[in-house]
Amino acid sequence: MPRALNNAGDEATPVCGQCRKSGRYCARLLKSFRFSAYSYQSGTGSLSKEAAEKRQFPSPENPRDALQSPDVAWYFHNYIAEPAKWYDLGDASRLFATWVPELALDEPLLFSAIVALSAEHVSQTTKSKPAKAVAEFYHGHCVHRLIQLDEKTELLRNGVALAAVCLLRSYEILNEDIDPNRHLQGAYSLASCEDSIAASPPGSLLAAGFWNYLREDITFSLFESCPLKMDVTMAAAPSLTGDQDQLHSMTLILGQVINKAFGYQISEPEWERLVSMVQTWLDKLPSNVKPFSRSQSVTPSAVGELPCFWFLQDFHASARQYALIALTILAAFAPLNQLSMLPSVCDDAELITADVSKGDLLETYAIEICGIAFTTNIPSVLVNSFGPIAYCGKFIRSEATRQEVIRRLSACKRSVGWPVERLISSLKDSWTAELESPSFSGEAGPGFGS
Repeated sequence: MPRALNNAGDEATPVCGQCRKSGRYCARLLKSFRFSAYSYQSGTGSLSKEAAEKRQFPSPENPRDALQSPDVAWYFHNYIAEPAKWYDLGDASRLFATWVPELALDEPLLFSAIVALSAEHVSQTTKSKPAKAVAEFYHGHCVHRLIQLDEKTELLRNGVALAAVCLLRSYEILNEDIDPNRHLQGAYSLASCEDSIAASPPGSLLAAGFWNYLREDITFSLFESCPLKMDVTMAAAPSLTGDQDQLHSMTLILGQVINKAFGYQISEPEWERLVSMVQTWLDKLPSNVKPFSRSQSVTPSAVGELPCFWFLQDFHASARQYALIALTILAAFAPLNQLSMLPSVCDDAELITADVSKGDLLETYAIEICGIAFTTNIPSVLVNSFGPIAYCGKFIRSEATRQEVIRRLSACKRSVGWPVERLISSLKDSWTAELESPSFSGEAGPGFGS
């Protein structure tokens, strides 16, 4: 099992001597930071002491005192009103919007993470330079405190440290100058322990942090077509007593599909087992979790229109997207004569027939995933959709539909602040590659053990 933090190592890079000797994952969070009360230096930039003092950023050492600053109070409120929603996807208790801010009133680590993320969100959605400076200042304080944590601290056991790292993960995605995978690697040692779920109540902050970490890990894996950083087969499946458990259970299934397929370990029996898991999930899906209204067709339109899917809850939409992206990956890795084994996700018509082409099937899945994202148009669903769109979008062949997806993605920048330009560029590159190599569309597919 990975260590909680890499404090006892000899600081060798990229793997410390202690981890190399024991064969464990070396979860080095960051290179060292230096900062005073009003300045810090990092490997990604710096905020001078003079500039910080001029702006009079309150120290996060006492969050309640810092919140007496109207500017800081506003950033704190903005977190509750906007970014917190991303983390409460599938959480009926809304812990990241309620319990996390309450804990942050007396916890400098969590407070710094909240203000840093919120200010970066404001910076990206409004192009505010003062907000960028605030974000960098509190980000530096947060990272410094993370590095100082030891393995016995209560912050590791109560989920505060994991919650802070999840917030920093989003900060670094929004801040394109920082490696977006850096804190995801650091969070691995906090989230991959079996007590993240098994020994924690379902409604605990530690469990909520785990599900957020796992979704963030899935997003990165879908962008990069690489395995997750943890073996989700060891995670305990939820009991499916509530609607939100449908999202959690499909998240675990998707994690297994990703690890097997992107790790090129998917044999034919393994492929059939994963297909069966998705089929079972679809068969047990309660009717209220399915869309209550939908377009009649999900086939490409000459004018680029995307199909509409309406759901009762945001996490219902995300659960269906995860099922679709799992099927997309399984279809991409399936031999042509096995496509008919894939379950249909349509209630009113059979989507898959014996003579269906792989390209048509992949495009249909992709269009539905995009349609769900932009019909729902809720920040929590949009943020969770970028990974699936990054992977499946390359299978869209209709030029009109491609342009509509780009238009819809561009509109997301103002509301959520994500670097959608990078996603759009990646999709355009893949479509250009398809023109140069028609087989890129997935018609052939990688097949088993490729």
